[in-house]
Amino acid sequence: MRGLAIAIGLLAGLSGCVGNEQVAFPSSTVRNSPLPVPVPRMKPPPPARKLVMPAKPRGRPARPVRATGSVIVRPGDTVYGIARRTGVSLKQLVQLNGLKPPYLLHPGDRLKLPAQQRHRVRRGETLYRIADRYDVPVRELAVVNGLKPPYVIRPGQELVIPTGRGEAMAVAGAGRLPPPPPRSGGFGWPVIGRIIATFGPKPGGLRNDGINIAAPRGAPVRATDAGVVAYAGDGIRAFGKLILIRHGNGWVSAYAHNDELLVHRGDVVRRGQIIARVGQTGLVDSPQLHFELRRGKRPVDPLRHLPPLAADHHPPKAGARG
Repeated sequence: MRGLAIAIGLLAGLSGCVGNEQVAFPSSTVRNSPLPVPVPRMKPPPPARKLVMPAKPRGRPARPVRATGSVIVRPGDTVYGIARRTGVSLKQLVQLNGLKPPYLLHPGDRLKLPAQQRHRVRRGETLYRIADRYDVPVRELAVVNGLKPPYVIRPGQELVIPTGRGEAMAVAGAGRLPPPPPRSGGFGWPVIGRIIATFGPKPGGLRNDGINIAAPRGAPVRATDAGVVAYAGDGIRAFGKLILIRHGNGWVSAYAHNDELLVHRGDVVRRGQIIARVGQTGLVDSPQLHFELRRGKRPVDPLRHLPPLAADHHPPKAGARG
């Protein structure tokens, strides 16, 4: 019995060494002992853990583009024309289908269509303010949404936003373009004709971001200065066949409603070179050229940067339709 008491005392003492934790000890046979005696073993320390900090995200993650349908490419289709015809975002159409410059399509191809960009009208907003926010022509915004003059909109109304000039410019310039030549000085007149619409606000909440020059169909349209063609196509419905040229020092010139385009994206043009022929494409009812000058994204009055006009070409009075 004395051996049993010693064994129990030893076991109790070992248990007290580890506090309140219940630790199971392996046992082994001790020679000359009437009972198995537990052999103590220290609890192994936990393995060291290396602290790994998550990598900081670079910028805001891109929101995935959701497909809402598809379209079959027809002969003569372009990504700009499909975006215009279906009323979807040009940038998202390119992104969703993994298209790369120069965005070549083949008849019979199936393109996934992104969701249409929409805007819910807030109190105090006008159609012009919304068009200016998305950089789209007011007339095209009105036509896409079935609005008639005086273009009354109400709070809570949902408008479809067509492809804007800025978006078309961004997609058109997505590939590599040659740098524009140095500026040669001032700008030159793109066409000879009578000004029928001036720059600035117009009745009914409209605004003209350039000037409109009446000229015979087929009359030559010339580059206002040396530059690089960033866009040549018909992807913006209101402007018909359009050319955008990048110039030095952040300038961009636009030439709309053409009948024929004589240059392609990436062409380097010189000042005065014929780049198109006057036409009646887009939302106009007579042959004319819509001409814009932009410093970056901001439109400026071309008449402030062009040589003086002859007497019979003077612009109409303020408020003329544009």
